[in-house]
Amino acid sequence: MAECVVVKFSSETLGAQIEDVSNNAQEENENTSNIPVFGFYHIICLTLSIATYVVDIGFDSWLAYLYYLKGEGIPFALTVTFIVFPAIITTAFSMRWYIIDGDEPSLPKPALWKWVLRIIILLLQLAPILRYCDALAYGCRSIAASRAGNKSRQLNMYRKMLDEDSDASLLRLFHCFLHASPQAILQLIFLFHYHQKSYSSIQVLQGWAVVCSLISVAWSLTSYHRSVRFARDDKEKLSWQGAVMQFCWHLMSTVARVLALSLLASLYPAWMGALCLTHWAVMSAWLALGHQQTAICTNRCEELLFSMVLGLAYVLAFIAPRDGPTRYSYLAYYLIFFMENTGALVVWCVASSSVQNPVLYYGAVVAQTVSFLLALGFMLAYYRHFHPSGTSPTFNQNMDNDQEIGKQFVAVM
Repeated sequence: MAECVVVKFSSETLGAQIEDVSNNAQEENENTSNIPVFGFYHIICLTLSIATYVVDIGFDSWLAYLYYLKGEGIPFALTVTFIVFPAIITTAFSMRWYIIDGDEPSLPKPALWKWVLRIIILLLQLAPILRYCDALAYGCRSIAASRAGNKSRQLNMYRKMLDEDSDASLLRLFHCFLHASPQAILQLIFLFHYHQKSYSSIQVLQGWAVVCSLISVAWSLTSYHRSVRFARDDKEKLSWQGAVMQFCWHLMSTVARVLALSLLASLYPAWMGALCLTHWAVMSAWLALGHQQTAICTNRCEELLFSMVLGLAYVLAFIAPRDGPTRYSYLAYYLIFFMENTGALVVWCVASSSVQNPVLYYGAVVAQTVSFLLALGFMLAYYRHFHPSGTSPTFNQNMDNDQEIGKQFVAVM
């Protein structure tokens, strides 16, 4: 909005001032007429984020307790490790961001009671939950400001809601790579192991824990891409139809990947570790040596660090490091993805026997193959018909992603 400068002792200047004020009022009305609204879609997404996080942590904690009661030392230790370690990492990042925000002179200082509440919640290792609740609170304040006719406050609260949602989604994304993904693989391996025993109660709980972890991973990826688009004014927003289609794509892709790695690890754990390590090294080298550098890296050291962090995420899912067409990047990634999954499945099929358990044998083969094909189908449908940039007759025109993902990955390091 243009600045109004008052100049005295001139009728011409006074007329100019009145005209300037009129223009400012007109500009302000135009700006406030298109203020985004915190609505049902935001509430559903934030509620789902909280619910999937709590349920995932709850099932894994319950499993750890049962392992302890039954004296299963290795499953108990591994389950607890991948509960506590990711929680500590996300809590440390969240606290660091709170401290950085507190040192920012342009931001208001939070009250003492709010710092006390933050510390209590962070000590309980529930860092994303606190930020999701803050996002809901800011959203409700935005609604209240809208009903009161305070457009500037409505926009301010909406922006704060988007900031908290973006931070929470990024924390959740790290948590899914550190917690939900390893837990899904671990519990599926233990489920294959306990299938030979009579622990029926643990088997049911293990199955639910795997399902919740898979849903948590898929939703965290979908939620993050949604929050990034809403936080950027230069990006089209992700509709609920697009979010559903993207969730199905990530869910099927995660199912195929986790199932393949779990089957291989159930017989040859060292082979699975070698596969993941090799995949990480290849993807990191591809990012570092290829033309995948982004503008966020100011030197070669940052580029290498960024490539290693993003390469670790590539063990499970593909995240584009920059804007622009990524058709060939997706093609190369999913080709490697398919070869690794198929190789792991073939090794398991050769080393296993269909006579002992034909349902598990043929069911695993069908589930892994069908889930991968469904993932490709949902991905193609999303980019052709549900991408925020609009439909396109060619696949490569819609295969773009958000550079903001790379920005926030480097910002936390």
